[in-house]
Amino acid sequence: MVTERLYQSNPYASENDAVVTGIREKNGMDVIACDTSVFYPEGGGQPSDTGNVSLNGSQQRFRITRAFDESLVGDVWHITDAPAGTFTPGDKVTLSIDRDFRFRNMQRHCGEHMLSGTMDTLFGGVNKGFHMGDEYITIDIDLGGRMLTDDELDLAERTVNEAIWADLPVTVTWFDDYESSLALPVRKKVPHDGKVSVVTVGDLHHPYDCIACCGTHPARSSEVGLLAIYKREPNKGMNRIYFDCGKAALSKLSTDSRLLAEAARRYSCSPADLIGRLDAEAESISALKARLAEMTAYIKDAEKEKILGSVRSTGASSYVYSSEILNADDLLKLGFSVINDVPGLFLILRQPESHTCLLLSSSEEHKCGALVKANVKNFNGKGGGRDDNARAIFPSTADMDAFIGEISSQK
Repeated sequence: MVTERLYQSNPYASENDAVVTGIREKNGMDVIACDTSVFYPEGGGQPSDTGNVSLNGSQQRFRITRAFDESLVGDVWHITDAPAGTFTPGDKVTLSIDRDFRFRNMQRHCGEHMLSGTMDTLFGGVNKGFHMGDEYITIDIDLGGRMLTDDELDLAERTVNEAIWADLPVTVTWFDDYESSLALPVRKKVPHDGKVSVVTVGDLHHPYDCIACCGTHPARSSEVGLLAIYKREPNKGMNRIYFDCGKAALSKLSTDSRLLAEAARRYSCSPADLIGRLDAEAESISALKARLAEMTAYIKDAEKEKILGSVRSTGASSYVYSSEILNADDLLKLGFSVINDVPGLFLILRQPESHTCLLLSSSEEHKCGALVKANVKNFNGKGGGRDDNARAIFPSTADMDAFIGEISSQK
């Protein structure tokens, strides 16, 4: 006797009494099958129900973290957190699902059907992939390589919501085989063996959507509540659409609305004017970056002349230079510019703010990477590099300066 799947006849049922008919073990925990179950097993893009199992006649109650099956006509197995050996065949138990989680999945799955059907009706788009995640749902709509426009996404979202609010009936019709199911105008023909359940939104003969599906759905489209499309991005030549339905969509829209209001408040403008403010700020930042680049180039040229003047006047073969203005990458560019003009110079550049030290040399005598590797750990630092340049980073300026003192004494 295989599990009687109560969710098929009544997706609103949340609890049932049952008898344990099979037991397995996984990771030291009992996995049980029962003669009847309200639990929907994972499949068809919809996650499984979660919930509890109580052992009748005792106070023992355990979590069911996942339900699964191995075929649509086989047992439904329930993974529990009960230690192996807790259950035995014939035990009477009570199964109960997390009702809010089930209803959320009913809303989301039905909404996905309606959006996929809308994409087919409006644009001839074919759903080639469906995933119901924790934070959003995705579908991959194939339009032969064409990407949907923002206006088309808006039209699809508006069309679906109008159908949701029209309070259309949602009907599940069972057929003995695939060929019989074609009596209904199914959107997508997917041949398979065994019984077939077809979910129809709207009139059975002139539906809003009609497709084979083994998931759970509400009785009326209005129970979906609403559908919100979040974004669309290309994916393997298709349109990957991110969206959600019902309570999940309302929660995200409410959160996003509060974030938008707060962002507008900080810019002292209305939400409608926020994009304009952000565009203006982006232009200002771009201008500042260009000005900063000009000033950095000026400083590097001036500091290069300062270093060259000192080296040439003293004839030094090594030089230590420090800057609190230039960052490490700008210092590296400055260093290369200097050693290109002074062959054989061993140059040490220090950046106190980031506790970073740069070694540069154009001489075969000084192996910068080897110097760092041999000494950096003695001063709590890390780094590496090549013969002509290397970089070391330290937890403090004192460690950096001690390192510089050590390698300077080796020259």
